[in-house]
Amino acid sequence: MKHILIFLLFVGSIAHGQRDSLKLKNNDILVGTVESYNIGVLVFSTSYSDKDFNIEFDKITSIYIHKKCIITLTKSRRRYGKIRTIKPGIVTIETNKNLVETFKISELISFQEVNEDQRKRFSGSVDFGYDFTKAQGKKQTTINATLGYVGELWLINGSFNLLDSQQDEVGDIKRTDAKADIRRLISKTWYLIGELTFLSNTEQALNGRYTPNLGMGKLLASTPKLYLGLSTGVAFNFETYIDETLNKASTETFINANLNMYNFKDISFTTDVKVSPTVSVFGRVRVDYNLTLKYDLPYDLYVKTAFTLNYDSKPAILGNEYDYIFSSGFGWEFNK
Repeated sequence: MKHILIFLLFVGSIAHGQRDSLKLKNNDILVGTVESYNIGVLVFSTSYSDKDFNIEFDKITSIYIHKKCIITLTKSRRRYGKIRTIKPGIVTIETNKNLVETFKISELISFQEVNEDQRKRFSGSVDFGYDFTKAQGKKQTTINATLGYVGELWLINGSFNLLDSQQDEVGDIKRTDAKADIRRLISKTWYLIGELTFLSNTEQALNGRYTPNLGMGKLLASTPKLYLGLSTGVAFNFETYIDETLNKASTETFINANLNMYNFKDISFTTDVKVSPTVSVFGRVRVDYNLTLKYDLPYDLYVKTAFTLNYDSKPAILGNEYDYIFSSGFGWEFNK
């Protein structure tokens, strides 16, 4: 009778508005809509509840989703199709070519709808920090924002970070960095990457550094706890300084490693390092390092701590090889 009931609920969900269905380890059955799944938590909405359910994925034994999704699996695998449970703990993924593959439900890391609601292809966040002290009239503002897009074969990510610090009898400190990259998947683990970065900071007397680059990357590891990727390629620097006589253009190679750790309750951690030896200027090496620790709060809010370091072995101003920033803030995210 239990199996018949589950079957009838699933069939009924298909016949009435193409609803998604879940069965939990405690034998509860939910019929509604899967809003998202990421970092170990599935968000599920129903018509009889004002609030969405946040369900730990390891509590789910059966799942049926009628919409096509981009699906990330362990062992650096990636699929695009519909997810269905054929028996407890086992799912099938039906792709565009009507190919059906079978996986354990524990092999699913994340999935995201891509072909129904265009708005859900985007995700983003914004946070703000402000410090003020009466002594020396110090005021400091930080703004950070991200925006991402996920398609079947294309991934787009962008970020913007601003620091503005003012203090009596001391020169203003200003720093802006931004990045946009687009990735085209060419296999299960390899991808092409195009990126444009911008950096401006008063510490290194840098008005602006524009760096477009092209390369190729590989997904080294993808598990329910972490993501590890490595990319390499060629970049072109166009730099302008406060002292215009120092303006220059150069060619670089780069190697970039990034690590994303998640599924640790409400905590996530990301870090990446990019090493860029300059081909056209002998002996010059630049290093960019980023680290972010974020703690999720209710209602899509969060608190975040971040650290960024920029190193140039041959800076425009001798003695200013390093520039770094440590910041914290409070923010909001959507479609996460």
